[in-house]
Amino acid sequence: MGRRRARWRGAIVAALALAGAGVWTGNGALLLAAGLPLSYLAYGAVSTATVPAEITVSRAVDPTPAPPGHPVSVQVTVTNESERPVSDLRVVDGVPRDLSVIAGSPRGGATLAAGESLTLEYTLIARRGDHDFEPPRLRARGTGAGEVATIVRTPDGDDRLVCRLDAEAPPLSDQGNDRVGQRTTSDPGDGFTFHSTREYRRGDPAGRIDWRSYAKRGDLSTVNYEQWVSTAVVFVLDARPPSRVTAGPGRPTAVELGAYATTHALTSLLQAGHEVGLAVVGIDGDGPDGLAWIPPGNGSDQRSRAIDLLEEAADVADTAESGPNGEDGGGSDTDETKADEVDPQQQFRKVIELAGPRSQFVLVSPMLDDGPMTAMEGWAALDTARTVLSPDVTAASTVSGQHEHVRRRTRLARCQATGARTIDWRRGTPLPLILDYAFAVEARRPGGGVQPGGGA
Repeated sequence: MGRRRARWRGAIVAALALAGAGVWTGNGALLLAAGLPLSYLAYGAVSTATVPAEITVSRAVDPTPAPPGHPVSVQVTVTNESERPVSDLRVVDGVPRDLSVIAGSPRGGATLAAGESLTLEYTLIARRGDHDFEPPRLRARGTGAGEVATIVRTPDGDDRLVCRLDAEAPPLSDQGNDRVGQRTTSDPGDGFTFHSTREYRRGDPAGRIDWRSYAKRGDLSTVNYEQWVSTAVVFVLDARPPSRVTAGPGRPTAVELGAYATTHALTSLLQAGHEVGLAVVGIDGDGPDGLAWIPPGNGSDQRSRAIDLLEEAADVADTAESGPNGEDGGGSDTDETKADEVDPQQQFRKVIELAGPRSQFVLVSPMLDDGPMTAMEGWAALDTARTVLSPDVTAASTVSGQHEHVRRRTRLARCQATGARTIDWRRGTPLPLILDYAFAVEARRPGGGVQPGGGA
């Protein structure tokens, strides 16, 4: 059932004016002209607007599930399967409130003949969680535009965007412990895959002597194999208030992106046989000095505990979200009180004490202040590999954002000067591509393999 809208007030005024002038002057032409706007009034009064029941709607969301920060394309198709045309049909898709449209538009309109379709295409930025779409609203106008009919139609296909934490493992140093794991090093040793040969030394195991070469040349040589080691890796997620920022409305926070990068990094390492620990700096945890801490370990339970902690850190960041340059996002007083009670620098120092001297460190931080840089400089005293993975959430479209971007790059350079590897995860670049590039850079270094220090 449509509702009528008063759209012809001007025609009424024109008809009355022309008719009055014709009667006053006795001019028949003016009286005849008054009939023209009256005809528009009559046409608008008799025209009706309906949205046929045969109008079908479908929606496709790709990809889903999607990782945080990933562009997601949405396609809405409206098809007129009735036998009559629909004039002036307008469509508005129900975009989830927490998501931002970065390209295209969820609105459109057209006149659909029988069998024709209207397709809307737009792109969203995924944020962690389950985001339900509202049904699209369809509005049709009558031929005379005097009546409007609006309905809500449930579409076929996708009605939810699912966003989950997912990532690949960042490159790590070859330094490891004596346990056998699933990571190769550039140093030869015992193993299964051929690496090189060297001159025989007294005491070399008989099983590693190249007997075929001895039979041909009469010289003893020893075979080296690729050495497999396991590594203890501690991920340190920066969830302090300065890191709870976004690059714009409807985008994931830097903490959420860091949690995304950490989740599958530790998953990949656990599957490869390494021990993985996790520390979250900036939230109130149950560990020493209020640190949210999971000691290095392995197994499926270790992964579940780590993911639960990462989800908790991302939830805290969502409640106190800020803009790209630090504008307050409306966090609660309780969250601010807890943040004030936490001493991040003490937590950074506590990580060293808890992790032990043989662990590698991967700091995941947007590097928007000097706190993480100071921590990396303090960790430089340890004879261990250190990596900084930094998601870029600075706003390049503003002067203040460009200034903050330069300061962030300076902090990364200072971390690299201490011997740490730095990986700059720029917005719009898939994380696996960043990590593949980092591996490619290391592969071109003399001697091959991943070495401590350097940057990508």
